[in-house]
Amino acid sequence: MKKIFRTTLIAAIFACFFVACDPNNNTPDNTDPRDKFVGSWLCNENSHLNGNSSFTVTISLNPNNTSQIHIANFYQLGTSQKVYAVVAGTNATVPSQTLSSVKVHGSGNITNNDTKINWTYYVDDGADIDTCTAVYSK
Repeated sequence: MKKIFRTTLIAAIFACFFVACDPNNNTPDNTDPRDKFVGSWLCNENSHLNGNSSFTVTISLNPNNTSQIHIANFYQLGTSQKVYAVVAGTNATVPSQTLSSVKVHGSGNITNNDTKINWTYYVDDGADIDTCTAVYSK
């Protein structure tokens, strides 16, 4: 009886050890990839039609879609106008959408320890298509 108890105890200890130790360190990543984009950013925009300008944009999470962010004041359209972008890792894609009677689309990439976003986007007002690059910095 002692031998069966001892064998069962040793087997249980080894089972606990193997369950507790993950050699691949596969801990789940519970961070939201959109979080690094959130905040107030200084935008330095270079517009083919309007030249260079600096202004503030605010990026927030879209509470109704776990892959989207909202960008307020994109292309200086105003703080009440929000473009949405789809985040995948360090990339954000602005799908074609219309705000304030202009159509926008483009993409960006966050770099520099999440303190800089490089953007390329296009704005179509129905008469001209403006090609823009911008750097958002914190």
